[in-house]
Amino acid sequence: MSSRLMTMKYAIIIPMLMIIPMMASAQFVKPTENERAGLAQETSLAGAFLEILKFLTGLLAILAILAIVISGIYYITSGGDGGRVDTAKGWLTYAIIGLVVALLAWVIVTAVSVALVPEG
Repeated sequence: MSSRLMTMKYAIIIPMLMIIPMMASAQFVKPTENERAGLAQETSLAGAFLEILKFLTGLLAILAILAIVISGIYYITSGGDGGRVDTAKGWLTYAIIGLVVALLAWVIVTAVSVALVPEG
């Protein structure tokens, strides 16, 4: 099987596998009669914005970890080819930078949410 075909296959399969737990976890929280779930709990625009930012930083972290795994697989399957090794190292470098950015973004969003959005 060609390398490009394998890449396309993994580009389709991996996101589909990532969706399965999301579909199952949607069934865990069932609001009662007087309760709202998810973003509907937020009464302020700032609270809703912060919840969206928290979700996006989590998604960025998941994508960065996925890129680390893919770069490791690419490095292992490179077979000593210098070009593929350099490509894998580049992926790994940018994936680690992305993970650090995601973690810093999560810390900043959490700090801002504690400072700006009152508990209640």
